[in-house]
Amino acid sequence: MFRHPKIAAWEREEDGSYKRDLGGWALHVTWHPESKDPGNRQAREGRRGFSWSAVSPDDVKLEGEGVDEEIETAMVHAEDAALRAGAVDAA
Repeated sequence: MFRHPKIAAWEREEDGSYKRDLGGWALHVTWHPESKDPGNRQAREGRRGFSWSAVSPDDVKLEGEGVDEEIETAMVHAEDAALRAGAVDAA
């Protein structure tokens, strides 16, 4: 069963990315357009989509591998990674 992210908890940034705080963890989802730049990891994979990261209060950083086609999927992955690593969801 697919879990939906808590969309209302995510805030849109000026650059078009989204962020959320979850139990002290800083979650971030970023859009990656298609690119011809060989230095762009997502471009090398030949995909466009959303990447996610989660940073703990102790600066431990978790990141997804590759990109997700849907923003909601990237958000759920970020939330789940933080929760599995010990974040507490007060919502």
